[in-house]
Amino acid sequence: MIRHSMDVVKNAVEHLNPGQTPVVTFDQPLFALAKQIQWKWPESYGEDQIVVMFGGLHIEMVALKTLGDWLQGSGWVQALVQAEIATAGTADSFLRASHVLGTRRAHQVTAAALYILQHRAYNHYCLGETRDAEDLPEFEDWCCQRGEDIPQFHYWATVLELELLVLVYVRSLRQGSLMMYLDALTELGPWFHALDHTHYARWIPVHLKDMAELTTKHPDVARKFREGHFTVQKTQRVFSSIPIDQAHEQNNACIKGDGGAVGLTDNLSALRRWMVAGPEVARVIEEFQDGNQHWRRQTADTRHHDQTPSVQASFVKDTRSLVGVIEEMGNPFEEESQDVVKLDTKEIAGPAAVETVMNAKRIGQEQFEAFTRECLLDRTKAVDDPIPRNKLKVFSTSTPRSQSKGQQQLASVKNDRELFARLYIGCQMRDGNLEELFHHENQACPPALSDGGSLCTGTKNDLLTCLEEVSDAKTETPVTTCIVLDGAAIVQMLKPAASKTFEEYAQQIFIPYMSTKLQTVSRLDLVWDTYLADSLKGSTRAKRGQGVRRRVVAAAAIPGNWQNFLRVDSNKTELFRFLSAALMEWFDQEDKQLVITDGEAVLSKPLLPDLTSLAPCNHEEADSRMLLHASHAGQHGHHAILIRTVDTDVVVLAVSLAQELQPEDEL
Repeated sequence: MIRHSMDVVKNAVEHLNPGQTPVVTFDQPLFALAKQIQWKWPESYGEDQIVVMFGGLHIEMVALKTLGDWLQGSGWVQALVQAEIATAGTADSFLRASHVLGTRRAHQVTAAALYILQHRAYNHYCLGETRDAEDLPEFEDWCCQRGEDIPQFHYWATVLELELLVLVYVRSLRQGSLMMYLDALTELGPWFHALDHTHYARWIPVHLKDMAELTTKHPDVARKFREGHFTVQKTQRVFSSIPIDQAHEQNNACIKGDGGAVGLTDNLSALRRWMVAGPEVARVIEEFQDGNQHWRRQTADTRHHDQTPSVQASFVKDTRSLVGVIEEMGNPFEEESQDVVKLDTKEIAGPAAVETVMNAKRIGQEQFEAFTRECLLDRTKAVDDPIPRNKLKVFSTSTPRSQSKGQQQLASVKNDRELFARLYIGCQMRDGNLEELFHHENQACPPALSDGGSLCTGTKNDLLTCLEEVSDAKTETPVTTCIVLDGAAIVQMLKPAASKTFEEYAQQIFIPYMSTKLQTVSRLDLVWDTYLADSLKGSTRAKRGQGVRRRVVAAAAIPGNWQNFLRVDSNKTELFRFLSAALMEWFDQEDKQLVITDGEAVLSKPLLPDLTSLAPCNHEEADSRMLLHASHAGQHGHHAILIRTVDTDVVVLAVSLAQELQPEDEL
């Protein structure tokens, strides 16, 4: 069909303008077929016979989709929704470039907002520096250095770079600038490779090679293209040239709206009439709809439609709104950590995301250059050879699946079978004693002590049954002067409820609970767990499941699944520090004492003169550390101390400590 269409175009051009070189524009699938036809039948359809163009509209669409792939899951969609630039469904469609005009405008607003935020971050940096203004780096140098050091800065700087690159490409079409068009395509090509748009990654270099050879193969066409005639100018307005395939789409819409085009390709003569007369019919219909053309020419406005005051005011309003929303979420250009963080939820992407952010452009550039060299210059590989996918995802939500217990047991049995087979054969060949062999352990993890490589555990709370039999139960809360709280247990118990941010959780749930406890005592000790990387408790925590890493800051949204959030040790560490800071800032009662652990250190308010028995402390869990705080309180005049916990370990340790208390002390 494509070959037949090329014949029809050649005949039509030869009939209308003998000697002119036909120029045909295709979208990507048809462009690939057309190039294969040119290479297979060079005498009739070769590159010296017909100029095959890549559809500019379709390139813009895939460029916007590439941007959407990079922004997927970053919180950009939620920022647009909160800024009231688009509804949730519309903003989500921008990632897929479902509507080109709307998607392009969203990226225009985003590019302006990111540029403003970048400059504000630079201004804050300059204000915070003590060096002379002459010694401060220039804005561009500062951006380059920050991009090399901070992954979050690099990610959003890349977003800004991609958006400006797409807008430069659109500008090249609107102005009919061939050099700008080729430069923009050359810059976009590596990103098609990096983000796995393999069809465009394959054929964009072919198109660029064709354009580079126009000067020698078709000098007249090259001259016209340099004059801007590789696009279509349908109106007298400035900045309004459109790519050829977009003009075809508009004409097709006009023709189809005036009777339809179903079955047109079945009739050869009808197809030829439509191809020749279609644009003229579309023009006549457009002039008829426009009305009095003479009057319109006398009063024509040659400005671009975006140059009207209402459009400009709307753009400024949306940009300011988006800047405000992103600043509330946290200016990404002021991030100091080595993490890549979502804007809205502050979820932290994994280490692989950092590698992706820092290396994506380099990976795409290397693949683009290798493809161009091997397939088009050296021709050591075919153009249609498979292009490996990179599968670069910054904010990937997939989590590795763990094997079920049955699968683990089956794998263990298979390993045992293979091991026993080798040992049995070895014993027979070397006259070994099988009975002696099986007297010894032959597995790395003894089954008597481990289950699938993890230590076997018991049920600790069975100990409480024994203690209940030898203790007297109390139905009323004892009167105490000091209370020691297990902070991790309190956080597990206090669900966020209606709180939307961590600030609301601290002010509306956590601090009121602590205030209630302080009403009945004169001293409150809040003891947090610490989480070490190579801890024996790591396997126990792993059994509880995996969660998503999030950044805990005041304005960050509370995760929907609180238990899942608390499964990540780093989440709990940041949350504990955040709650400690909020509690210390709130507490202002001079007649009471507040003591909070902070890693190996201890915070107190009012400041305690002697903390040597409490800090530094390398206890990992709060279980034993709570007893240290109880002992410290006893040494400073508190004889009735209440320990609030849900852990059997603390109960057992407290029973042991109670044996050493003075007669007047009560625990």
